[in-house]
Amino acid sequence: MTRVAIIGAGPAGLVAARTLVDAGADVCVFDKGRRPGGRLNTREHGAYQFDHGAQFFTVRDERISPMLEDWVSLKVVALWKGRLVRLMGNTAEVARPTKRYVGTPSMISLASELRGELEILSLTRIVGVERNQKEWHLHDELGGDHGGFDRVVIAIPAPQAVPLLSEVPALQRAAEAVGMAPSFAGMFVFAEPPPMDFDGAFVGDGPFTWIARDASKPGRPDVEAWVVHASSEWTRRHWSGDRTDIARRFLEELTMRFGSLPDTLFERTHRWGYALADGFAPGVLWDAKLGIGAVGDWCRGGRVEGALVSGIQIADKVLASG
Repeated sequence: MTRVAIIGAGPAGLVAARTLVDAGADVCVFDKGRRPGGRLNTREHGAYQFDHGAQFFTVRDERISPMLEDWVSLKVVALWKGRLVRLMGNTAEVARPTKRYVGTPSMISLASELRGELEILSLTRIVGVERNQKEWHLHDELGGDHGGFDRVVIAIPAPQAVPLLSEVPALQRAAEAVGMAPSFAGMFVFAEPPPMDFDGAFVGDGPFTWIARDASKPGRPDVEAWVVHASSEWTRRHWSGDRTDIARRFLEELTMRFGSLPDTLFERTHRWGYALADGFAPGVLWDAKLGIGAVGDWCRGGRVEGALVSGIQIADKVLASG
């Protein structure tokens, strides 16, 4: 039985792992986080919850459609019928109609379904990948050695994948060519509805790129919980700022754009260091001879669906290599 190590439990890593396990491979997933999901995640604070990473996903690829049908039937995914707009200056236009899906009752629900019964070593940061004769060994930051793998799939942001690809310079160079842009996520609960007459907004100017009312998504608590994503430029300028100060700046910018806001019941910010790919690899990275590769949405044009498709593609390559 082929032993496969997968580094990263975001959507790409989880789908790759599930595909390989279903084909009979022995798979172990390593993830630095507390729970799997990557950007398919939900921040919970008492009675409040926020989809502070991926906001929704679309499905156009025929390889994902059967999965979507299963997720909907299991009630871990539902169609989001919110009113979405595009904002530019003082102009608001209705966003192009398309089917947008969310995890229910939160985005982490989809990650939990993808996980299934997978073997996942959480809170395990892999810092080195080494070829020893015919096997791969993974080294974690605490000095632990995880060995005896026939294949390795690295499913993390490109800049984090680079040092783990030292044994395959060609793949390392390809990953080095992909930049990742940061983004601050602001999470707020207002005492009353704020003066934003939409459920989600793609913002084309100013410090923000996205604003959403989480309660408009199916299965969410009925509170005025809002998520705001900052542009990469604004995020870089304020990256070292105090989180309380960043939250205050978010509210000031929202007030300048929409007018006076109600009192807040909750404020929090989160730093996403690798939110969006700045350029893309020419497809999944794979060395069939050595049995190692790298994958993620940065190999498939970004977005959740890109990550899912890339996970399937690299699983196919692993299986094809025997």
